[in-house]
Parts: sequence; structure tokens; C-alpha cells
Amino acid sequence: MHTEIELKLLIDSSNIPRLLQHPLLKSACKSELLRQKLHSIYFDTSDLALMREQIALRLRQADGHWFQTVKGGGKVEEGLHQRPEWEVPVTGNTPDFNKLSASPWRNFFTPGIQSRLIPLFVTDFWRTTWLIELPNGLIELALDVGEIKAKDKQAPICEVELELKSGTPESLFDLARELRKSITLQPEDKNKAGRGYMLYRAHCDVNKVQ
Repeated sequence: MHTEIELKLLIDSSNIPRLLQHPLLKSACKSELLRQKLHSIYFDTSDLALMREQIALRLRQADGHWFQTVKGGGKVEEGLHQRPEWEVPVTGNTPDFNKLSASPWRNFFTPGIQSRLIPLFVTDFWRTTWLIELPNGLIELALDVGEIKAKDKQAPICEVELELKSGTPESLFDLARELRKSITLQPEDKNKAGRGYMLYRAHCDVNKVQ
């Protein structure tokens, strides 16, 4: 398990060409850019037992492989997300309960909770990443473009994530300030899971009215 530290920033699609041409992506980049299609399924009970405990359970497919991730607790301030994360490879697109029992949140995933887990929403997006080296930190810069889907509801994904790989969290803000000199970027306190839950609840509210 490790603590994920990342700064989430919204970007308008019209600013993407400017980001792709930013000098830092050449001068400070320590690796070739990587482009991946990511498909994720988020699970919870119908009454959102995981959300109430600030736990997220995700199955993500990348390059033909599936990974099961559990996140819990943490804090968010001005777009900076800090949250414990536990991830293991799995063989399919449904939760592996044996591996859940080995997670730091094993006491929460009782047989009763496991039997009630259902897929609530999915994300599908293209992720382009660069590894940026600054004097005070090594940062993965990711551009995510796609959508979140919950039943009949959709919302676009168009954001930049700056994830700290080593160094100090201040380096994330240093990089963001440099990018914002020429690109409009807005700090985002809601992650993809949080936005997915909003869509799911909106779908449930509409059905109640009907």
C-alpha cells in the first residue's frame, strides 16, 4: 500500500494543443510519452455503503490486464489529493474477494458487503503521460480525455493529473504554476469516482421522480 499524492486540474479541450506543445514536455521530460486506453468499473452496494465509509473499489483494464484498486480516507485541498491506495493484479472484471481479504480494509469487506457489491459506473478515457523531472520532484503528468457513464447519464473527462513519484508535494504546485502561465487549468477537488457517484445518484433521483 502507498499514499497517492496528486494534483487534479481541469483543462478545456481547446487548450490541449497548447499543453502538448509546452516546452517543459520536451526540456524536463525523462521518458517517451505513453498513451493508453483505460476502462474502469467502480463497485459499491446499492445503498452506497463504501461511499459512506470513504472507500472506493475499482477494477481497471490497461493494456489487456486487469487491476483491482481499493482507496480509503485521505484528504483533498485546493485540488491536491492524498489518499492511501492498495492495488493488485486480478484475472477479470469482477472483484476478487480473496484478494480483498488481504487488503488493509479487509475488515470492512465482510461476506455481507461482498454479496451486495454491484457495478455502479464506468470510466473510459485515453491517458497520455509524461515523466517530468523538476529540481524538487519527479512528477507523472497525465492528460485524461474521455467520459464517465452511470446508467443513462454521462459526463466528460478532460483533466490533467500531476502525480508525485518522488520529492516534495510543493513540486506539484511548481509544475502547475509553470503550466498555468500559458494554459488555463482549474484545481478540481472531485476525483473521477466522486463525479461518478454524482451521476449515479442523479440517475437514481430521476427514477424516483418517475
